[in-house]
Amino acid sequence: MPNESEDTSLSKESNEIDTFSGQYQGSGERRPALVFLRGELLAVPIPLERNEVTLGRALDADVRINDVRASRLHARITTESDEATGEARYSLTDLGSTNGTLLNGRPITQAFLADGDKFEVGDQLIRFEMLDEIDREFQQQIHRLLVHDELTGLLTGKSFFSELRREAARAEAESMPFCVQMMDIDFFKEVNDTYGHLVGSETLEEVGAVIKQSLRAGDVGARFGGEEFAAFLLDADYAQGLVAAERVRSSIENHEFSAVRRGSGEEPRTHHITISIGVASFPDDARDPIQLVEMADSALYQAKRSGRNRVCPYRLNAFSGDPLARLKSRQE
Repeated sequence: MPNESEDTSLSKESNEIDTFSGQYQGSGERRPALVFLRGELLAVPIPLERNEVTLGRALDADVRINDVRASRLHARITTESDEATGEARYSLTDLGSTNGTLLNGRPITQAFLADGDKFEVGDQLIRFEMLDEIDREFQQQIHRLLVHDELTGLLTGKSFFSELRREAARAEAESMPFCVQMMDIDFFKEVNDTYGHLVGSETLEEVGAVIKQSLRAGDVGARFGGEEFAAFLLDADYAQGLVAAERVRSSIENHEFSAVRRGSGEEPRTHHITISIGVASFPDDARDPIQLVEMADSALYQAKRSGRNRVCPYRLNAFSGDPLARLKSRQE
């Protein structure tokens, strides 16, 4: 039994359970946020930090939703002060959208939001929540787990396509070029067969790190599964995209990958691998982002057929001479 002089309650700690109220103490101010429960932005907590926040497909919408059933400016959330209490309250207004806005399953023109309410914009299901700091961090962790590949930390294939579609719309509106790269490790089965699947997994993890380090800030890398990776480069023309792909290829070729499982206690040994990369460019090859991925994938297989460990553009005749050399000479 505990000594009677000892205080065995939990109330001394500032962040413990208050046994009288049953509420968590010290969790910080609760602030309004939108949490996506369905759609491309799944689990993303978006804080409502302005008095008016618009949702829709338009580039100038505060919360941009890539959904064909959502209107360009679909709905608006407004923060206002309750005249009686002085407390903030939040109203949801449909902006004359084509498919309407549903609040808790019912169509609305304008209605006030309560904590936990769910509303639909196109095919997106969104929950209005009052979140404290712990809640926000929890939601962010869930989002990171959902959108990032667990092994490499790069985006998953699904998240890659979501980001690509969003950025392609922006590139189209701003007449800005971008490139898509599809990558595949050469003869990766030999790594698993020679060193084992655990070393193979660690090799994939290292490949993800090398790709991440080789890309520019703002570029987006992803693992599609197995030994296949992808990236898209914003504001990059064809030649710049090929130079970036060559930087990834060269970095992989020159990197010393561990041939020994981490924590095995074995003498350190290394092995080398190579990677093949296909590149397609917006708007030179296509304007549709999915078609660009298919073209980059086609270029990847051309790189494989041409001997592997190389970069191949979708349009082999897009340049006279070596595009990498041409860009370097232009920069000198």
